[in-house]
Amino acid sequence: MWLLILVTIFLLIVLTPYIIQSDFTVIEEQLVEGATIVLLFIVGYAVLSLYRKEVARNISKLNRLKQDKGALENRLTEAFKYIGAVNIQIQEIKTVFSEIRKFPENKKDFGHILHFLAGRTLNMVNSDWVLFRIINTKNLDTLGEHIETRGDSEPPKCKISNKILVSKKKLTESATVSSGHENFYIKTFCIIPKAELSDENNIFITAVVNQLEMLFLIFNSIYYKDTDFKKRNLSGP
Repeated sequence: MWLLILVTIFLLIVLTPYIIQSDFTVIEEQLVEGATIVLLFIVGYAVLSLYRKEVARNISKLNRLKQDKGALENRLTEAFKYIGAVNIQIQEIKTVFSEIRKFPENKKDFGHILHFLAGRTLNMVNSDWVLFRIINTKNLDTLGEHIETRGDSEPPKCKISNKILVSKKKLTESATVSSGHENFYIKTFCIIPKAELSDENNIFITAVVNQLEMLFLIFNSIYYKDTDFKKRNLSGP
């Protein structure tokens, strides 16, 4: 539309000498032609200015659309990554619950379960080692413990205090996830050498430690049904 207006004004400027005749007005013909051409030039310049502003406005909108498109593409990519991570997490949780098909009947069975859950946790979390510890929160005794390392990685050299774990104090170089049950004096912890865990990893490990705590209680109700299991240590063979 703007270009059509400009072309029309240009044609009027060119045709002005032929349109304006001396018998149309009492004013001198050349003066009228000059005034008309000047007026048409002013109108043309105004139209051209409006056209440029419209073009600049459209370019600005186009740039914003490109930015919005880039932001939407990034969000979509992040969403697909998140969905992929959630799918992996769901699959790992299914594996944790489906692969353990029988309750442990002896220390060897429970040791296999600890090894299996630790391995699954290492698959889910990129870390050099993972430590599971079951604690009696009344006397701070360690009822069970298992550490799994990745490849040739070394286990933690410093001793992690049960008192610190039970008090829920944050470790400086490790992340800790505990079981969610609060109405019993047994607590299961998972320690990983990472400053922070993602929400997906936190959900997965919470499911693992809750499962481990339940299996520990079932194991003790079967294996130690005639003894005081609170003083037993399952870290041995």
